[in-house]
Amino acid sequence: MSRLVYCDQKMIDLDACEVVYDTPFTPESLKEDFEAPSGHWSVKDGWLVGVHRENSGGMLYTKQSWDFDLIMEFDAEAIPPCKNDLNFVIKTSGWDSVHHDAGPGYIFGLGGWWLDKAGIEKYPTCKPRCLTELYPLESGKLYHIIAGVIDGHCFFYASGKLVCEMYDPAPEDFVGCGKIGFDTYASQIRYKDLRVYRAAYTERTLEYTPNF
Repeated sequence: MSRLVYCDQKMIDLDACEVVYDTPFTPESLKEDFEAPSGHWSVKDGWLVGVHRENSGGMLYTKQSWDFDLIMEFDAEAIPPCKNDLNFVIKTSGWDSVHHDAGPGYIFGLGGWWLDKAGIEKYPTCKPRCLTELYPLESGKLYHIIAGVIDGHCFFYASGKLVCEMYDPAPEDFVGCGKIGFDTYASQIRYKDLRVYRAAYTERTLEYTPNF
């Protein structure tokens, strides 16, 4: 059965999208496929575990970069007693070693922005930014995440609910940014069953049917 995701006028069939990464988390895949410029990252019982106690981002990025629109799918949870910053990044350049900070990219998160907000922002300008208080992060709750960036259209589902979506008016700024990754900010988060897709979609027609 097809797994469909609807975002604005896009209908995305995940089963029809090309899978470009689908390797289980192991100590070997962590070493071979990822780079961790900040934070402490390890694999335990198939879970990628990120721990960072400082008020900054603990970052992990794929070494591989994909020069096309991407969708990520994975499971994640905030490890009790933590209840903030279940974060991940899409279409990023990776770590900026000159400024010792995350490079350009789109940051997605639950329980973030210091006020338990969920949302998406374009880094490092932080504009545009789309945030909501309507999806608080629960410690110890497992979330199934589906998120992507298609020509500057960013969208974010958590356990079947659309958390938010955002349009970047200048997506051309992200030429050469094709990595994905994870980020935990003064928290500890674990991730499992990562799958990365080459995004594909079909347009759908939206219209009202008057009921009066």
